[in-house]
Amino acid sequence: MVPEVSECQVLDASDLASFLENSSISYDYGENKNNSCCDSPPCPQDFSQNFDRAFLPVLYSFLFVLGLLGNGVVAAVLLSQRSALSSTDTFLLHLAMADALLVLTLPLWAVDAAVQWVFGSGLCKVAGALFNINFYAGALLLACISFDRYLSIVHATQLYRRGPPTRVALTCVVVWGLCLLFALPDFIFLSAHHDDRLNATLCQHTFPQFGRTALRVLQLVAGFLLPLLVMTYCYARILAVLLVSRGQRRLRAMRLVVVVVVAFALCWTPYHLVIMVDTLMDLGALARNCGRESHVDVAKSVTSGMGYMHCCLNPLLYAFVRVKFRERLWALLMRLGCLALQRQPSSSHRDSSRSETTEASYSGL
Repeated sequence: MVPEVSECQVLDASDLASFLENSSISYDYGENKNNSCCDSPPCPQDFSQNFDRAFLPVLYSFLFVLGLLGNGVVAAVLLSQRSALSSTDTFLLHLAMADALLVLTLPLWAVDAAVQWVFGSGLCKVAGALFNINFYAGALLLACISFDRYLSIVHATQLYRRGPPTRVALTCVVVWGLCLLFALPDFIFLSAHHDDRLNATLCQHTFPQFGRTALRVLQLVAGFLLPLLVMTYCYARILAVLLVSRGQRRLRAMRLVVVVVVAFALCWTPYHLVIMVDTLMDLGALARNCGRESHVDVAKSVTSGMGYMHCCLNPLLYAFVRVKFRERLWALLMRLGCLALQRQPSSSHRDSSRSETTEASYSGL
C-alpha cells in the first residue's frame, strides 16, 4: 500500500534520441520476451511523474491537515471520558488513532513525490510499515464496529458490555497484531535505493515480481474485500431490522448505515480496480505499452488520494453524526473555556437524553 513509483517513466535526452532511432513511442511491452518493464526500452514520456509532482504534494498536504484535525478532535473527546466509553466508542478511538497515524506519514510521501526520497532506508521501512499497519487497522476496525452493531441490534446481544471488561481491549490487540503481521514485508523488504536511470532515490520494495503480486493480493483481501463483506452483511441485516420499525431516529440510522458502506466502497473500490489492472499488466495478462502504463500510473495517484480521503470522512461518519458525541464535544469545549455560554437544551436534546439506550443502539452505527 506504500505509494508506488513507476520505473518506466523518464528518459534523459540521449536515451530518448537513441530510443526514437530504433523504436516508436507506442512500443508494446507484450512483445518483449521477458515481458518486463525494465528489460524493455523505457517509455519516452514523463507525464505521470510530472502529474505526481504537481498533484500529490497538494493533495497529501490537504489530507494531512484535515485528517489530523478531525481524528485528533475525535480522540480528544473520547479520551476525555475514558471511564464511560462503550465498545463502539473504544473501536472509534482506535480507528481515530489509526487514521491519524496514517495521515502523519503523508508529508513524507509528499516530499517523495515532489523531489525524491531523502529520508534514508530506516525511515523508509518505518514510514512504509506504519502506513500499511494503519491502513489495515482502519479497515478491520470498521468491520469490528459493524459486527458489534449487528450483534446489538439484530440479536440484542451485548457481546462486550456483558462480557469481561477486557474483551473489547483484547479484540483491539488482536486487530493491531494482525496489522503488524501484515506489515512485516515492509519492515523486511522496503529500502531506499538510488535509481541511476531516473537519477533519483526511491523508497521501494526489493522483492521480485511474485512478492509484489502476493502483497497486492493480501492488501485486496485483508484490507478491502473482507472488511467490505463484513460491513455489507452486518449492515444489510441491520437495515432489515430497522425497516420493520418506524420513527425518525430509526430513519436517521438507516441513512447512516447506507452512507457508511457506500463511503467505504466509493473511496477504495477505484484504487483496487486500478491495482488489479496494473497487476494483470505485470503478469502479462494485459499488454503493457507506454500509453496504458502512463494512464494507469496517473489513475493510481488519483484513486489512492480518494482512498486516503476516507481517513478524513471517518470522523464525520462515525462520530460527529452521533448526538452523544456532539454533547461530549460541547462539554469538552465548555471545560476548556472555548465557549462562554452554555447551550440551552433543546427538545430534541431532552428526547435524546431520555432515550440514551436507543441512541447507543441506533445512532452508534
